[in-house]
Amino acid sequence: MRVPDLFLTYMNHDTPRLVWNQAGAAHLNSIHGVTLKRDRRELGADLLPLAVLNSATLLGAELVGRSYGGGLLKVEPKEADRLPMPSPAALDAAGGALRALRPELADHLLRSGRMAEVVRAVDEVLLVHAANVRPGEVAALSEARARMAARRVARAGKPR
Repeated sequence: MRVPDLFLTYMNHDTPRLVWNQAGAAHLNSIHGVTLKRDRRELGADLLPLAVLNSATLLGAELVGRSYGGGLLKVEPKEADRLPMPSPAALDAAGGALRALRPELADHLLRSGRMAEVVRAVDEVLLVHAANVRPGEVAALSEARARMAARRVARAGKPR
């Protein structure tokens, strides 16, 4: 059995998450395994779990994923292949800032359920500064993602 570099959750209430497989664990079909190209493995394992929490990737998940009962967002492997991901160049450019922010974002904000604040911080570092996306365009991506997520949850009959 091939051991993946990362795990991708595929049934989520809010958004899919990437998790570094530091333990080298195998997986079953309740989570997807992600294998990176050898020359991008170290960079991807280090930064992608945080970097994918950006408005472009999250909007992509809403667009390619499927909505299931209770407002769950499900991303199948073929759909995950279509997710917009940060380029290696953008990860390189944002790497220092993302690493500096990681303790606050991952250890504090994510653990306390403050996803919107994490996404805003990652957007600023990755999209605005590293990828040169205009702040107004990032705001449009964020608003589109919020509308799609609200629509998914509303269709499930759950209050926001």
